[in-house]
Amino acid sequence: MAISPGSDAAFSSQKSTPSESPQTKKFPQTEEEIFYMNCRAAYLTVFKSSLENIVSKDQLYLALQHAGRNPSQKTINKYWTPQTAKLNFDDFCIILRKEKPTSKAELLKSFKQLDVNDDGYILHTDLYKFLTKRGETMTREEVNAIINLVDVNADGKFDYIKFCKLYMTTNEQCLKTTLEKLEVDSKLRRHQFGNHVEASSERDPSPVRKPSPRIIRKTDQKTLSNKGDTRSSLLSATRKFKTSLSFTITMGANSNQNSKLTEPNLIKVFGWTGELGPGIYWLIPSTTGCRLRKEVKPVTDEAQLVYRDETGELFLTKEFRSTLSDIFEVIDLDGNGLLSLEEYNFFELRTSGEKCDEDAWAVCRENFDTKKNELTRQGFMDLNLMEANDREGDPCDLWVTLHSMGYNKALELTEACPFVIDIYAEKCKPKIKAVHMEACSGQLEKAICKSLLSKGDAKVMDGYENIIVHTYNCDTWITSVVENKSDEKVIIHINNELSKNCVNNRGLNVFAVEVAPKSTMVCQHVMPLNERQEWVYYCIYSLIS
Repeated sequence: MAISPGSDAAFSSQKSTPSESPQTKKFPQTEEEIFYMNCRAAYLTVFKSSLENIVSKDQLYLALQHAGRNPSQKTINKYWTPQTAKLNFDDFCIILRKEKPTSKAELLKSFKQLDVNDDGYILHTDLYKFLTKRGETMTREEVNAIINLVDVNADGKFDYIKFCKLYMTTNEQCLKTTLEKLEVDSKLRRHQFGNHVEASSERDPSPVRKPSPRIIRKTDQKTLSNKGDTRSSLLSATRKFKTSLSFTITMGANSNQNSKLTEPNLIKVFGWTGELGPGIYWLIPSTTGCRLRKEVKPVTDEAQLVYRDETGELFLTKEFRSTLSDIFEVIDLDGNGLLSLEEYNFFELRTSGEKCDEDAWAVCRENFDTKKNELTRQGFMDLNLMEANDREGDPCDLWVTLHSMGYNKALELTEACPFVIDIYAEKCKPKIKAVHMEACSGQLEKAICKSLLSKGDAKVMDGYENIIVHTYNCDTWITSVVENKSDEKVIIHINNELSKNCVNNRGLNVFAVEVAPKSTMVCQHVMPLNERQEWVYYCIYSLIS
């Protein structure tokens, strides 16, 4: 599991960027390039491609939120009129230029107008009158949701200083998350967006942008700027968090832990015996709470994978063939000594991220040794040899495969822990089929959600009975699931900043998740950073409008 957790930086002047390549260090990014990088990051958080269009107010609102903006409904209506059918990426960039982020100073100034005692608090009665009686009003339910935010309300008062901090932290986290997503995907960084192409190291001038006629209209004058509209920024800020829910769980130190973590050195066998009725069962292996320390022994010599004989013909080395044979055993899930298309695709998804379709599999069967339409061990070896031949003996692609399967440069299995499942039946011959469990989706996700809904502690969001947070804790970990029973998607803001000695699988102390209508999703798994010390799980779940 990873770790990680923020200012009033405007999107267009953001100075801290993700890790830079040597080229970007040699040629520092201009403010214009930083602006477009942030625009791209926000757009791709909502859409799979820059070629997709914004086709609804909800999509526009969500994209602007990921760009660090929190527009009021009035602002949204400026750009999405009854005549608007869609907006493209260029339109989105123009909107971001016009709608500057609300600064913390501006937000505090808005609230101070209601702070009659100048003590950092606003009476709930005054807040209620202001938000329901004047200008763009809020409903009674919306105001009640704000008043019920547990971390910014107490004794009939609204702590707007804490609220502003939470508001700015959320904006900053949205920006950070979107930039990280763009940074890890090199294909997206090379993507062409609208009329803007990411500049090369030679600093080619950016092409002149052609405004979209859908954005530049007769109304595009003073009304398109909400600068100085302090009430609008206040309203959008308070609308952002509809309601919140907090959890506090204090866990004791695990006294059974040795002072030093030990590594497993023996193969352990776990078994279960019982009677099962007819039906389909899913056997789900889990490593929750398992800590395997990565081996840090340096490897200086790289194993040889291929060699050429006197005639120049390419062959696999004995050591590499032995390693491939071990890999074959791991991916031969049914243990029949052959690889089916499903089994081979487990291997492909792990090593290349892509699946082999039926047509490609047919070609594979025609060119390599098969039996019963399945790939033999020799066929698997020849397949890897062909990959080396395609590279004229360069083993770089073969090393990608080996590293993905957990092998180091010395062909030692140091970053994987294969296991074998044996099933015996007396009264029938069961059919056993392995299914791929994709991260954050598929059968594993469903199984965890189903388990927590039946065993976890359920808490309903105040005023939103269709939004439920289920939390399950044991001695070594805590898992939470968000259940959305409503007919609309919801965005939940999660804040773990007050937790102590904790680490979660998201790698962030503050983040947001989007839960589809009528669905459940695993929110986070939390573990102690140091199991020999007390750890406190304090989490605030806030519903974002």
